Amino acid sequence: MLSREGSPYTNQQVELIMYVYNHLDKVVYQRDLPEVLGITRPTANGLVKRLVQKKAIKLVADPKDSRLKQIKIMPAVIADINSNKKNFINEFRQMEDQLTKGFSKKQQDEFEKMLVKAIANLES
Repeated sequence: MLSREGSPYTNQQVELIMYVYNHLDKVVYQRDLPEVLGITRPTANGLVKRLVQKKAIKLVADPKDSRLKQIKIMPAVIADINSNKKNFINEFRQMEDQLTKGFSKKQQDEFEKMLVKAIANLES
């Protein structure tokens, strides 16, 4: 969907932005990105650098330890995500409908359980 819409961000940049967006209630540090995104430290640093250049995120020194850098999403990016949330949900529903086309209700439920387990496996 983002490719069709002409997003200025790469898939990895979107993944980073969405991780921070989904954790707005928490402090996200640059040093944690390799572990949470499953990428190398140089890749994480490059992603952050390019997103700062694109004015999508900013780095803020942690008030308790200035060596730590917090990642904050710029308000315009948050507004853009919020305004497109309905479109994303519709796109995911269409994808889900296509994936489960011809499935019985029981098969759909089993498929959903397997997907949840597969995602949990990826996160561990």
